[in-house]
Amino acid sequence: MKGKYYTIMVVPHTRAKFTQLRVSAAFVLVLVIIAAAAVIATGLLPVYIHMAVERGHEIESLRAENRNLKSAGADLDNSISTLRDRVSYFESEATKFALMAGVEDLPSAQPVGGARETPPAPAPAVAKGSAPYNATRMRDEMQTLQERAGVLVDSYSVLNKVYHDQNLLLASTPSIAPVPGMISYGFGYRKDPFTGRRAFHKGLDMVATAGTSVLAPADGIVTRARREPDYGNVIYLSHGNGITTRYAHLRAFNVRVGQEVRRGEVIGFVGNTGRALGYHLHYEVLVHGTKVNPMDYILNLDRMS
Repeated sequence: MKGKYYTIMVVPHTRAKFTQLRVSAAFVLVLVIIAAAAVIATGLLPVYIHMAVERGHEIESLRAENRNLKSAGADLDNSISTLRDRVSYFESEATKFALMAGVEDLPSAQPVGGARETPPAPAPAVAKGSAPYNATRMRDEMQTLQERAGVLVDSYSVLNKVYHDQNLLLASTPSIAPVPGMISYGFGYRKDPFTGRRAFHKGLDMVATAGTSVLAPADGIVTRARREPDYGNVIYLSHGNGITTRYAHLRAFNVRVGQEVRRGEVIGFVGNTGRALGYHLHYEVLVHGTKVNPMDYILNLDRMS
């Protein structure tokens, strides 16, 4: 094609002189290539425009999705922060209850995984639209909170058992007067009304009218309900923890041996059976077999008269 030329003649419609253009074959090839490229570009232009529009929509959709993810991430982070505050609150309350119950080394007071001495300080709330914590940190936060929540459940199980045991102890510890009324003889030395000699009185003599209801001062089990020479009709209640109470000179029983009673239930009625000069209740409290002052186990003294 080297050295080859073409002549292009331009003939007007009039009789004016025509024009001749002498061009090289290379120039013609270039014109053909440009023309072909123009034709191809013209055909592909709508496709490119369509693809550009679709890509613009896709980008906008991704932007909207990204905004939603940021907003959801911020909400999740705020929720985690709230949950962290609540877990910390319940850990603090558990510690207070443990102190009141005398419990040491509560599980929730120990580091989680050996790495946390104290609960982490709450992070500031994240505003919507701002960058939330990354997924890895959120996952770590949730794992830590799950561990702390599990330990907290164990702590409350311990406290529940302790308080349950203490409630049983309180319920089975004498704390009310068996009968209302005046105390004629207290716990200690006195002049025996039968012998006239100085003798130790091992209980309380509580004056009451005949037939007055005698109440159990605490939960317990009836171990004896029988007649004895000096005590007359007498009832023994075992309250556990080495505590026993005794009720003498009764007119009648309202319980039987082996029966469980609750604080405030009627177990018998005031009488004057046995070695008694008048109607009254002889009340004794024994701790591990040793008689103690029943006044130490009466909390409602203001209601006795």
